[in-house]
Parts: sequence; structure tokens; C-alpha cells
Amino acid sequence: MKKSDKIKLLRGKSKAFVFANLTRPNVFPCAEKLIDLLVKNKVETFMVPEAKENISAFGVNFSEPEKALPEVDIVFIIGGDGTILRAAKHAIKYDKPIIGINAGRLGFLSDIEAESLFEIEKLIKEGCPMEKRTVLEIENGEKKTLAINDVFVRKSIPGKIAELFVECNGHEVCRYRADGIVLSTPDGSTAYSMSAGGPVLDTNLNAIIMTPVCPHSLISCSVVFSPEKVITVGSSLVCGEKELDVVVDGEMFSALKKDEKLTVKCS
Repeated sequence: MKKSDKIKLLRGKSKAFVFANLTRPNVFPCAEKLIDLLVKNKVETFMVPEAKENISAFGVNFSEPEKALPEVDIVFIIGGDGTILRAAKHAIKYDKPIIGINAGRLGFLSDIEAESLFEIEKLIKEGCPMEKRTVLEIENGEKKTLAINDVFVRKSIPGKIAELFVECNGHEVCRYRADGIVLSTPDGSTAYSMSAGGPVLDTNLNAIIMTPVCPHSLISCSVVFSPEKVITVGSSLVCGEKELDVVVDGEMFSALKKDEKLTVKCS
């Protein structure tokens, strides 16, 4: 995590986009309170068109993210960690800073709690520093995506063990017989990687964490790679058309066939 310049919202000049998980009833009042605060401070505010049915706050504009995000200065995300992960990928495309507002349960990725919305006025009065976090770039053939938390490589058939090999900069590191392996960012170290016994890393660090999930081995531990390393993962088996699944930030990304390699590196 590297410190950069402060971000400050200017009355009458700044624009904000608000993503909210509107499947949670407790999000509605938080979203309306945030919009009221922004509009009161003359910050032009946008939400997705689908929010129009639930949000009655005065002064909000409804627009598709692809149209509004290139013009906004900041993105607010209201919900749990899942909501923040999904919405942050929209913000990353346009290099926009985000603020997560926790209206879920744990809120590891959130910056403030829903009851502390008044803190957002600091953005207008004095500005706030921005933090840069590690993101992983995932590549499988022509398919590419980003992982904010982690990528999980697992067996396609439930209950079967995965046989995997891992390479670092083209050199084999290890082979696993396990339920799978997780490659995570420092932010993602508190998610699936931690549940699988991996270390929790300070988000100030820039690294890739590799943790096997339920390995069939008496001795097996996590490995932390430096940010310039390129990690590749493939199947050790020699047969089968669809050996492995690749799950990125909790969502299915692709299948990994026997003759393919998944590439993971810091973005």
C-alpha cells in the first residue's frame, strides 16, 4: 500500500457514483442518507437505473456505470464485502478511488460503518489520503480478469481431489494433491486464504500468497511470493477435458483444461 495525494471533493464541481446492494433492506436508508449528504454539499451524484425503484432521495441522477464512471471523482459502495468486490471492478476500469461503507456483516474491505456517514464530510472540508492496494491479474489463454481478493483453482467434480503443479517464473515450485489452491492479495489474506490456514498480511505489503486447501500431505504450508513474480498453475493429470475450475473473487471465471496454464501476477 502506497500513500498518494489526498482526494478532496469540491462543492459544485465534484461528481460521485454510488453503488448499493439493494437486496438488503438496511441499505436503503444508508444510501438515501449518503445521497442527501452529497447533494447538500453540491456533489453531483449518480446511481444505476435499477436503483430508481428503491431510492427516493432528491437530486440523484440515474445512469449506467459505463457512461457515468469516466466523469466521476469517487465511487461509494454500500453493502458487504461481496458488493465491494463486484463494484470495485467497475471502478478499477476507470482508475477511480473507492470508499466502502459497511452494511453487511464483517466488512473487512469497508472504510467506514453505516452509522458513521458523517465522516464523509471530511472529504469536502479537508480531504482524505488515498491508499493503493495490490490487485492480481489473472490470465487463462485469451481470457483475462482482475482479482481483488483471490483466485481459487479447484477440481471441477465435487468430492474429487485436484492434482496441481505450481511454477514461479517458469520454474516448478511444488505439486499438490488437494481440494485446490488459493492465490490471494494481502487484502484477500483475511478471506478464503485465512480460512485455509494462510497468513494474514498487512495491506501495506505488496505480495502474492499461495495457500493449499486441504492438501493430502503431512507437511504443507503457505508460500508468499514477491510482487514481481509470475505464478502459473496447471493440472498434473494427463487425461480429462475439464480438470479444474478457476474461481475469482467468489465467481466462476473459467475452466482450466489439462494442457492449459493459469497465469497469476500483480497487476
